[in-house]
Amino acid sequence: MEMNELVHLSRKYLSGTASEAEKSELLQWYNAYDEEELTAYLQADQDETEEALEARMLLRLQETNYIGGRQKIHFLRRRSVQVAASLLLVCAIGGGWLFTRNHPEKKLVAQSNLPTLILDDGSELTLDTAKKGILSRQGSTSIVQSLTKLSYRQQGNEVSATIHYNTLRTPKGGQFTLVLPDGTTVWLNAASSIRFPTAFTGHERNVSITGEAYFEVAAVASQPFTVTTGSTTVRVLGTRFNVKAYEDESQTATTLIQGAVLVNGQQLLPGEQAIVTGSSPVINKHADVATAIAWKNGLFSFKDADIATVMRELVRWYDVKVVYPEGIPEGTFSGDLSRSLSIGQLASLMETTRIHMRLSDEGRSIIVTSR
Repeated sequence: MEMNELVHLSRKYLSGTASEAEKSELLQWYNAYDEEELTAYLQADQDETEEALEARMLLRLQETNYIGGRQKIHFLRRRSVQVAASLLLVCAIGGGWLFTRNHPEKKLVAQSNLPTLILDDGSELTLDTAKKGILSRQGSTSIVQSLTKLSYRQQGNEVSATIHYNTLRTPKGGQFTLVLPDGTTVWLNAASSIRFPTAFTGHERNVSITGEAYFEVAAVASQPFTVTTGSTTVRVLGTRFNVKAYEDESQTATTLIQGAVLVNGQQLLPGEQAIVTGSSPVINKHADVATAIAWKNGLFSFKDADIATVMRELVRWYDVKVVYPEGIPEGTFSGDLSRSLSIGQLASLMETTRIHMRLSDEGRSIIVTSR
């Protein structure tokens, strides 16, 4: 399809003047588009702001009744706002659903709680992101906050004889980054925690987590790095990996991005995922790494996920309850959603699918029913 024709069809659809044949033609293009063609199209349609384009797309989507009856709902992965808004149009015509945004300055998720650092003596420090500088000193280690990152820095070459243990805990709807004393960086997902020493001594570096965390481990050959959860032990030297171990999930998933790790004694290679339900891991040699670490990049990511799985992710981020008055509806979801969406926007978009999702009157519950 020629670029000017594609722009013309898109605008006709937005204005409500597209015929059924033109809608069908636009859908056919969507099913066959490639990234270069889409990018060129977007660059050719720059006379409207991103916000205005997105708003018109969403309004038109909510007004239209031209929705197919697919059980699977697609959230097609695209990173740019303009790509998201434009594909919202064609995906809606096809009976799917796409809406991604990335406006960190306009964060819409309510976060009444802030991350908490629990010191060795039991005292708690609230990590207000407006604060910067040294929060505390423990032995020879300084605890320094910079926006959404907490760093543990050794003073000089001396290590205190007394090792203190701290715990960093994130609330629902929040994330935080931690730099450990050895230089290892940890991204902590919502409703998660990590317990760690203020200095690493001896022959190993040991930490424990609940929830989900992504690690970039500093390589120290003489000190293997170990992450423990309730049922899983991950042992590494220097590598990048993700561990998901929420209590309300039936399994622990460790996904390796780079390097090599041992999960309960079994070796994992890059691109593989170890699933632990008991003690012995089951290895998926072709894991969807992008889906596993999408949260770190500000996205929900689903691949043939049932509704209960999707809702557990939403509950952790939006800090709401989910109610199924008619039982859990059937259907699966694939694709990505931006975490910058408000719960209201999410509910509005769900109205375009076969799943009905609405907020309770007080706004603290998601009520989910089938159509």
